[in-house]
Amino acid sequence: MADERKARGGLLGKGKYRYLKASLLALASLFFVGLSCLFLLLLWLWHQSDVPEFDTSAAQGISYSRLKTLVPGPGLPAKLDMMDANNNLDAVRFGDRIFVGFRTAPNHFASPKTRTIVLSSLDRKTWELEAEVTMQDGDMREPRFLAFRDRLFFHFFKAGSNPAAFEPSMSFQMERLSKGNWTEPEPIGEKAHVMWCFKQRDGVAYRSVYDGGGLYSLSLDKGDVRLHRSEDGENWTPLSDKPQVNLPYASECAFEFDEEGNLVAVVRIEMKGSLVCRADADDLGEWTCNFTPFKHDSPVMFRHGKDFYVVSRRNVAGSFWRDLPLMGEKADRAWSLARYSLTRKRTCLFKVNVETLELRPLFDFPSKGDTAFPAIMRLDERSYMLLNYSNRLEGRDLPWLFGQLRPTHIYETVLTFS
Repeated sequence: MADERKARGGLLGKGKYRYLKASLLALASLFFVGLSCLFLLLLWLWHQSDVPEFDTSAAQGISYSRLKTLVPGPGLPAKLDMMDANNNLDAVRFGDRIFVGFRTAPNHFASPKTRTIVLSSLDRKTWELEAEVTMQDGDMREPRFLAFRDRLFFHFFKAGSNPAAFEPSMSFQMERLSKGNWTEPEPIGEKAHVMWCFKQRDGVAYRSVYDGGGLYSLSLDKGDVRLHRSEDGENWTPLSDKPQVNLPYASECAFEFDEEGNLVAVVRIEMKGSLVCRADADDLGEWTCNFTPFKHDSPVMFRHGKDFYVVSRRNVAGSFWRDLPLMGEKADRAWSLARYSLTRKRTCLFKVNVETLELRPLFDFPSKGDTAFPAIMRLDERSYMLLNYSNRLEGRDLPWLFGQLRPTHIYETVLTFS
């Protein structure tokens, strides 16, 4: 009897072992299938391409020179220690010198190791160090110059140190007193507000400002993009009591004036797309806007003659926002953001149709991976210096997210209108 129970127990033990082994094999198979599906999804997103309708007619007579590497480059100060990610930049002419400001960091994401560099040059070949800013407990982004009334101001905002978050805390301002001599960074504006674009017209300085708090939350229910004006470059007042754009996720706003003082603008709507807007010269605070599902990240706008142009990021996979059935708006936002991060990007020149408030793509500049934070500065009546950052042009064409982990360089080209 004891032998029979022992034999039965052995059979049961073997049965449990077989069941456990079969369960582990099933889990391993499911894991392998899930991993394979994820890999195929990533591969599919990587190769997604929606060929844009480039306006070749409007692009006629516009050309650009062969790109050369500015950062890291042979003309920089010898002791300037550059990190892998060089991005977030601006440029301006002040006096007889050209100034360039940019961010250098371990990678695209927030890091307390970030440094902000300001260089100047007489000939765009040899560059001298003007200023170097560090803030040990946070990141720094969005460098912006304002040359106004014989004064040169430099702005940036301080962010957090969490690489998975966008946490603008405060904007800062510095002023150049003499060559290589700048005031200490001083807080300016309101908490979490980011300054994006500075322009001047008829002796008045203008800037666009947006509230960056909670910009990547899936449930943000407000937006705040405003235009401010100043008579001295230091004291600013809003154009109106209400924001110019109050849609949720409204952020980066590039703008320009026409010959009569009317305003044209493009506004990035982080979880949706973009707006193209205009305002009459006699009421610059009241904007008329048109929505587009194409997201124009990091836009700069300039005017050549009577025509307005935008340089910004273009998504190779097409529009950002696509209404998906049965998912709900929050799920749509999450999917759109994930899809956008896992597809390829370019830096593109667009022309603005002021009547229809639309942007028409003209052509892409050489760019790939993590790219598009351009800066443009007029050189003469026909040409402009255009700076931009990108993963190495000779490297692999990576999706944006993976490109953000790779080194980026700052490139220079000359854009010419014949």
